[in-house]
Formats: sequence, structure tokens, C-alpha cells
Amino acid sequence: MDNESALLDRTGRLFIPARIRKEMGWNPGDRLVLSPMQRELRVLSRRQAIEQIRAEVLKHIKPGVSLVEGVIRDRREEYRREEEEYRRSVARRKIRTSSGKRNSRG
Repeated sequence: MDNESALLDRTGRLFIPARIRKEMGWNPGDRLVLSPMQRELRVLSRRQAIEQIRAEVLKHIKPGVSLVEGVIRDRREEYRREEEEYRRSVARRKIRTSSGKRNSRG
């Protein structure tokens, strides 16, 4: 891709030439992600930005590891802990309630 110049107008709008938009696969109405990087501006479509993030994340995941299974496993463990805490709190309330009844008879 050859360099092209673009004009920044008085309101801060930047006109991106059609040749560049076509080459980048950008269409009217596409949401673009702008990233200032060391005095340069990086421009990606939202789809391109998501693909880059996804590729970066996948670099850190071992082959055969399922993130979904990990999330489900973590959520089940969290649910088990919450359920255990709930049962303990119910048991504590029962103890307080029953000890309160004995003290009020005396």
C-alpha cells in the first residue's frame, strides 16, 4: 500500500481516501478503533481490533485447553462455596433462634 495524504478539517474530521478504505475493507458506517501510539495513529475496524485481541489471547492458551470448560468449572466451584456459606448462615440462625427461645422461658 502506498502512502497517501489526507486532510484534517476544522472540525477535526479526517477524510480517508476511497482506495485506502477499500484496501482495508472499511465500509460507510463501520466503527473504527483509533489507538495513538508514540506519535502515530493506528486505525482498525472494530472487527480487526477484536481479531487482533483474540489472536493475542490465543497465544497464551495451551493447545487442548478449553476456556469455556475452565469458566464452567470456576463457576461451579463458586456456586459450591456460596451454597456452603448459605447453609452455614442458616444453621447459625437456627442456633440463635433456638437459644433465644430457651432464654425467654427462664
